[in-house]
Amino acid sequence: MNELYRRLGALDYGRDNELLTVIRGEHTGKKVLLTDGRTAWPSGEYVQDLSSFPEDCVYREKLGHVQTLVVCGAGFVGQAVIRLGKFLGWKVISVEDRGEYAHVAEEAGADRVLCGDFSGMLSTLSFDEDIFFVIVTREHSYDMACLDVILHHPFGYVGMMGSHKRSAGMREALREAGYPEDLIASIHAPVGLPIKAQTPEEIAVAIMAEMILEKEKRSARNHFPDDILNSILEVYGRQETDPASHAVLATITRQTGSTPRRAGAKMLVLPDGSTIDTIGGGSMEAEVIRRSVSALSDPDSFSPYLLTVDLTGREGAHADMICGGITDVFLELI
Repeated sequence: MNELYRRLGALDYGRDNELLTVIRGEHTGKKVLLTDGRTAWPSGEYVQDLSSFPEDCVYREKLGHVQTLVVCGAGFVGQAVIRLGKFLGWKVISVEDRGEYAHVAEEAGADRVLCGDFSGMLSTLSFDEDIFFVIVTREHSYDMACLDVILHHPFGYVGMMGSHKRSAGMREALREAGYPEDLIASIHAPVGLPIKAQTPEEIAVAIMAEMILEKEKRSARNHFPDDILNSILEVYGRQETDPASHAVLATITRQTGSTPRRAGAKMLVLPDGSTIDTIGGGSMEAEVIRRSVSALSDPDSFSPYLLTVDLTGREGAHADMICGGITDVFLELI
């Protein structure tokens, strides 16, 4: 299994990657990594039979890179969007044509800064559904130059700052340039939720709130969290000298009703009860941690299983829970 996680850390996200985990039945805990529909890991008899498994016995997880925010323009609003994007866990790329502002984007926390002509810099990116674009340049001509590159590629979201009049003019210019109406309609302009934001920081909040809303509408690919992946590899490394070293990986495979995290959310539980990441907190997470710590006290007797946590409020202990849904969490030993 160590080799699987090494492969997950070296995935080519330009290809179609899918991780399949058997969560019920005779082969519970078995995993298959598919790339472009072909088995990338491992070889084994159960791989050939996986397609015949009942749908509710296999959790299928599309894998992609960490969601990326590209901020075009590093003025005051651009800087605020960079800072907030990093705070919310996005990989942030800044595109700016002025050297002094590119330096400011670095100070704001951008993971990568592309300094040069907007069209040229954007053309160096790899585009897919996990990339979100926010255009906050200083001039309308630069906005259009950015759009003229972005709209020729796949993207998850594109928003442009400007007044309603400026946004209407942009749409008309795009129509005259021959862009299809549905593509023009997909542009969020003016960008951000209408919360009457005034300061750069408030505008950044409005923009990121809209991005989160759009992200949750999509059936986007999941990114296997880097911190969990690195910790899993560390556990396997320790097992070379200490075979008793283990952890429990908890993955949400299904949620219904009001739940804090969606399917694909992961948490790694260590023997002392400390965790890497979260699956939503509260009573659900506490129960998962309790069961995981108990399992880690006797790992030789542990078998992977699916835990259903029901917080619908029908039981007295959960009568006041804000989140009242049902969550299936798959627990497996690392």
